Amino acid sequence: MRAIAIFAPLAFFFASPPAFALPDELEVHLAETTKPGQFAVDVISSYTASGPRKPSGEGLRPTFHLLQLSPDFSYGVTQNSQVDLQLFSSAGLGGEARVDGGRVEYLTVPIRPEDENDDGLFLGGLFEVGHLPATLSKNSLDAEIKMLLGYRIGRWTFATNPEIGFKVSGNGSSQPDLSVKLKAAYRVDQRYSIGIEHYGDLGQLRQIGPLNRQSQQTFGVVDFKAKEMDFNIGIGRGWNDFSERWVLKTIVSFPLGK
Repeated sequence: MRAIAIFAPLAFFFASPPAFALPDELEVHLAETTKPGQFAVDVISSYTASGPRKPSGEGLRPTFHLLQLSPDFSYGVTQNSQVDLQLFSSAGLGGEARVDGGRVEYLTVPIRPEDENDDGLFLGGLFEVGHLPATLSKNSLDAEIKMLLGYRIGRWTFATNPEIGFKVSGNGSSQPDLSVKLKAAYRVDQRYSIGIEHYGDLGQLRQIGPLNRQSQQTFGVVDFKAKEMDFNIGIGRGWNDFSERWVLKTIVSFPLGK
């Protein structure tokens, strides 16, 4: 185990309730999985420097000046699959800190290039169930199904994670919510790439949009490697009154037990 210091550094015309919150994790999943029989961890952090102009009407915990930290521990089951335990925690400017919940996950990417640097299509899925933090949900138990779809060609990687989130138990809406994550990255060399990530809510399954009343965040990101560690660092801007206006995020990934 190593000690890590984490810093935080097309229109739709149907009415639906506005969405205010950041995604449960500011990460676009690609083709990589933890090697079979090995453990790894992703430490995902975000800090909201400037919150939405319109407050949440859902009774969720505000994210303004809130540092959110989510360690995700994974274990490789097969060559193409892994199981995860993700924990949620947060700290405010006043020194208040809390553990906000956790969930278990199963990730599988059965279709992908043999080597992570090879060109080609990757396709997989992710199922998650657990107790989400108070910034995201008032339910006692939520679940999500995500699709992983992407393509590598030359120095470019394009990926998307469409998601359906739904209540398992609790007092929240029984209607599934839709969202999407997008990523386009250009590999500068073997260790560095630059890109854009977008995290967008689409609304409820029965009432999509309008997008200008759903949280929409776009990040400029840098991905790089340092020894056995992978870093993703980005700064994001919200595009409407229902989005956090400025957010800093980091992801630090490294193997355990080495």
